[in-house]
Amino acid sequence: MKKSTLKLALIGILLIFAFVPTLVLGVVGTFATINYSKEVRTNELKTVSLTKSGAIEALFTSYGNQVQTLAKMSTIVETIEKNNNAGETELNAFTNSSEDILDCLILDKSGNVVSSSRKLQETFEHFEESGLSPVSGLLHWDKYDNADGIYFSHEVKGGSSGTTTVGYVVCVVNMGAGSRISQALSGRYVDNNAYLMIVDSNGNTVDSSGKKQTDASIKEKVDTIFRSTEKVNESTNLSTIHTDKAGKNTITYGVLLNVVSWRWVGVVDTNSISSFASSLNIKMWLVSVIVFALSALIAFAVISKFVANMQKMLKSISTINTEEGVEGMRFDTKHDKSELGSIQQSFNEFMDEVYMNGERYRTIAALSDNMLFEWDFHKERMYVSDNILAKFDLDINNATLSNGRFLDSLMEQEFADKYKRDINTLLKNQGSYSAEYQLTAKSGAKVWVSCKATCVSDRMGDPLRVIGVMTDIDNEKKLEMQLSERASFDFLSQLFNRSTFIKKLSTELDHRGPNKIGMMFIDVDDFKFINDRYGHAVGDEVIRFVADTIRLKVDNRGGFAGRFGGDEFVLCYTNQEDIANLEQIAMDLIDELYIGYTTADGMLINVRASIGISYCPLHTEDANELIAFADTAMYFVKKNGKTNYHVYVPEDSESGEYNDPEF
Repeated sequence: MKKSTLKLALIGILLIFAFVPTLVLGVVGTFATINYSKEVRTNELKTVSLTKSGAIEALFTSYGNQVQTLAKMSTIVETIEKNNNAGETELNAFTNSSEDILDCLILDKSGNVVSSSRKLQETFEHFEESGLSPVSGLLHWDKYDNADGIYFSHEVKGGSSGTTTVGYVVCVVNMGAGSRISQALSGRYVDNNAYLMIVDSNGNTVDSSGKKQTDASIKEKVDTIFRSTEKVNESTNLSTIHTDKAGKNTITYGVLLNVVSWRWVGVVDTNSISSFASSLNIKMWLVSVIVFALSALIAFAVISKFVANMQKMLKSISTINTEEGVEGMRFDTKHDKSELGSIQQSFNEFMDEVYMNGERYRTIAALSDNMLFEWDFHKERMYVSDNILAKFDLDINNATLSNGRFLDSLMEQEFADKYKRDINTLLKNQGSYSAEYQLTAKSGAKVWVSCKATCVSDRMGDPLRVIGVMTDIDNEKKLEMQLSERASFDFLSQLFNRSTFIKKLSTELDHRGPNKIGMMFIDVDDFKFINDRYGHAVGDEVIRFVADTIRLKVDNRGGFAGRFGGDEFVLCYTNQEDIANLEQIAMDLIDELYIGYTTADGMLINVRASIGISYCPLHTEDANELIAFADTAMYFVKKNGKTNYHVYVPEDSESGEYNDPEF
């Protein structure tokens, strides 16, 4: 290659490299500007819409809270139950508190107006057989001058227990132009092209002018709005706000908190979002042209200065060995004592050290029982020691720390979720962590491992790699679990011991929700007689027979049983069907025990038992009291003929016959 040809080629290449970045800069800058403009305007739409929706939420919450307060007043209850005007003063005061309140009414549970601040005496205009929702959708009201509005309602509780629904308090609120809600919706933003409206579940929309027939493309989005936001019921922030296209408009929408039948929607003309980018794009392209011109001048200057030395550099490069691997990257430096030769010699030594370090690392991993892994963030490459691949089925080529194809692919969901949380915490804190997981080996067996990992960061604080080690702790972990399990059971009966049963019962009571809990306390009748007559060996057989019979009554049905010592047993029932038939189960248990069993010596032992029953929440919601009440009921049976059951009543404790010292 002639020198002039090389020079022209290099100039052409450098110009291309100057032009391409400039072009890329211009194109990327154009799109970045457009995206930035859209993002800024969209975030403005979100932020202002979310802020304005807060005022709507406050109004809805205020009306709802005031109606709820009215519903709890004794005068309101009296008005319904005695059909008088006891609550008229409160209704009038509430109605007169705001010009937007069209009426405040008291209804009986059939929807008939009992009292009204506007003196209506007929059936409520929009009453439904199923009752009234806390907040309605947008409705047309013939009886209030054909106004458009909504109602807020709350059940009124009464009756002897104070828990029976006897009627409703209803507040009808105007949504038309000039109302507080329309005022809260007023105002335009995003260059005066955006406005806020609210939408009910029937597709009715309200903006600052009252009821509004919106663009058809927006109305088509109403169902989507409700589907997209129906599960958002705790909080709304910028990360949970939805953005979508609706014809020529861009809309953002979210939930009116605590109001299941309404959503808010911010609407803006899409063209106004992107128009901001035009002037910035012109400036960006002007900058790109200037950058290209400067790059071309620099290219000519660089070529002119260094082209004379290029032939020498090419000659040096041609001496590089072209073999594969590290040897293929070595330079021949035997006859080159120049500075370039020194650089090449240093490069050779560096590659030799890299190769030796790799071999040293692989040797250490092969000699250790521990299983090693490493994730390189820069190269996006996973390394694992051979003993991991020998034991577990992993596809390392497609695995990362957190893409679901590394250790978490070998775990049940519970452990996989914990592993992901641990890794995310490790990367966030850039420290170390230690945890235990259960993995599935190639054999299909579940194996417990201890995993320790450390995140290594560069001087800028960015993660470089995660280095970890796993240790097989399966035998130790299973032994630990066995010892823990044994400590929870009574040795003779293999039922829960006293402390474990009480802890488990307390947990069930804490998490029962609206469900009932049933409790049985069982005592073997005349157990001392059995021990004295047949010996303690037979007594132990009786205990095991009773335990086996009891276990059949709770296994695989959500219940559990325990032995409190001696001949005392306890059963907890959580299955609602069983609880409803607990007395029949008690009789069946008494009958099955009485059938008895035959000892190894051929002797039939009929076992008699007395059973006490208590219920949660009927009797108590405290674990110790629930057991004590069942024990007291059992003692009642003991005092009245034995071999029967009895459901606890408060008189059992008040009689003074029995007080368990342990509860």
